[in-house]
Amino acid sequence: MDKIADINDRFEPNEGSAPEKLLLHACCGPCSLEPLRVLASRGIKTAIHFSNSNIAPIDEYERRLDAIREHARDVGVELIEDDYDNAKWTQTSGRIGAAAQGTDERRARCRACYRMRLERSASYAKEHGFDSLGTTLSVSPYQYGDIICEELKRACKRHGIRAFYEDYSPLYAEATRRSRASGMYRQNYCGCLLSKDEADTEREERKAERDAIKAKRRLERQEAERELEMKRKERRQYDAKQAKKRAVLKALREQRKDGEADE
Repeated sequence: MDKIADINDRFEPNEGSAPEKLLLHACCGPCSLEPLRVLASRGIKTAIHFSNSNIAPIDEYERRLDAIREHARDVGVELIEDDYDNAKWTQTSGRIGAAAQGTDERRARCRACYRMRLERSASYAKEHGFDSLGTTLSVSPYQYGDIICEELKRACKRHGIRAFYEDYSPLYAEATRRSRASGMYRQNYCGCLLSKDEADTEREERKAERDAIKAKRRLERQEAERELEMKRKERRQYDAKQAKKRAVLKALREQRKDGEADE
């Protein structure tokens, strides 16, 4: 079966007909690969809106923007670049996340972040004649798909356009494979400095876990080697003892033969 057709079969259709002119909010190059390919296979006219003031520092933002610029050129899709205003993001979404408590902190921060970015994309879509807005945010299994859907619908309703939400997370593995194969820049954290700190901490924790597992296995191997060496030593001692017995028995047999010969 054609791979694209197989991918298309995974999605639940949105209500109504396909968009006539879709603006696709894109968070990065790797996450845009598969959604753009799937949408193109359906004949949906799509343009990309890169609105991601959450990304910091600025050089990281530029690397991600360069990656999606190159891909947009390669596939012949229009790329619209929003203004970058990380200070504004910090004063809104960043502050909301920092003020949240406990396990809801990240969800609150991410919701505020989605809201700011999708609001700007919805506003642009309305002003420039797009009838629908979608997003590539749902590609990543590390994002909150339910919140993304809610915020996309909220932003679109506010601006009087259609929310075209699809769960692209089944395409994550293929997007990862393709981006690596093409040498596309791949970030190792979501975007904001808070997420970078979290990602760095998680990587350090995973490294510590891996190191602990390696140390445990090393000790287990060393213990197994000691036990094996003890068994080998015991075997050598046993063999030496048996060889000594055989030598004594052999000497006795020879003495007996010599005695019999003298008689």
